[in-house]
Order: sequence, then C-alpha cells, then structure tokens
Amino acid sequence: MPPSLAVTARRLARWPLVHWMDRRLGFPDRGGEPDIGFLADDSRHFELFASWLHAQWSAPRGESLGQRRRMLRAQMNLDRLPIALVAYWQGSPAGIVSLRADDLHSRPDLTPWLSALYVDPALRGRGIGRALVRATLDLAAWMGYPRVFLFTTDRQSLYAELGWNLLPRLPGEAKLSPPPDVFSAATR
Repeated sequence: MPPSLAVTARRLARWPLVHWMDRRLGFPDRGGEPDIGFLADDSRHFELFASWLHAQWSAPRGESLGQRRRMLRAQMNLDRLPIALVAYWQGSPAGIVSLRADDLHSRPDLTPWLSALYVDPALRGRGIGRALVRATLDLAAWMGYPRVFLFTTDRQSLYAELGWNLLPRLPGEAKLSPPPDVFSAATR
C-alpha cells in the first residue's frame, strides 16, 4: 500500500536526507555515498535482508527464518516504531538497520534503540554502516526522540569513535554471556 499523502509530505518537509520513491527502479551512484531509504518504500530485496539478519542473529539463537521474516515485516513502517532503513551501494543492497522501541530486557525504561545494524561483508569499509547510523539518528530526531540507545557485545570501538557514550552496566547485565555494553547518543 503506498504511503499516505500526509506521510509523504512529512518525509519531504522534515526528513529530506532519505531518498525514496524516485529511486525505486534503480539507485544511481551518489558520489561514494550509499542511498538510504525505508524498507517499507522498497521491499524488492526483503528476502535478502531477512536472510542476512537471520544468519547473523536469529539462527544462532535458534530462531527460524520465518520468525525473522515476521519481525522484519513488522518494521515496514514509515512513521511509527519499529522502522527498518535500508542502504544501497551503486544500486545493490548494502545494509539494513532498525529503530525499535525496545531491544534489551534489562533496560525497559530506555527508548528508542538502534538495532540489528548489518552491512554486506563484500561492501564493508565504505562508510555504509556509519551512514545507516547517522540516518537512524536523523530519523529518531524527526520522530521527536532526543536520544537513541544501542547495545553491542563486539563493536564498542565503532560506536565510541562515532561519538556514542557508554552507559554504566547494570548488575544483571554483567551476568549475561557475553555482557552487553549499552551506548546512547543525542539526536541531531
């Protein structure tokens, strides 16, 4: 179902950095920058994105590809959480990230969360992940959130380099294996 005129107008007026609709049939090279948009606007590569996320996070936890597909379908929103953003590099699917209301059971008071950032291994090192993080912060700001949170067990240096602040670990989190590090960042 196409987005309503009101949603389309809000995106154009308040979040112009997202490229959508006119780019559905092909994404031109934008001078070394990935093209980022909403999964809801262009789901041609839904199965690829679902398989990436399943292999990275769902399969190790014993979840099925069908479960991951349902989770990803629930993120095909334009103006309410959860929302998935996708990146294309020179017309090819390059990465995906989600903005969700919650992501860590030990922190139900924090919202929203940058979650499931994934970049195709063949395209890493080109700034695609960084662009997806920036777009997620911009989206959160557009939605009225002053801060965004995330947790990681293995990419602490990336988020610290991007200016995210490490939050103190809660006592229960230290018992998890591996223990998560929770970060926050102000939106723009």
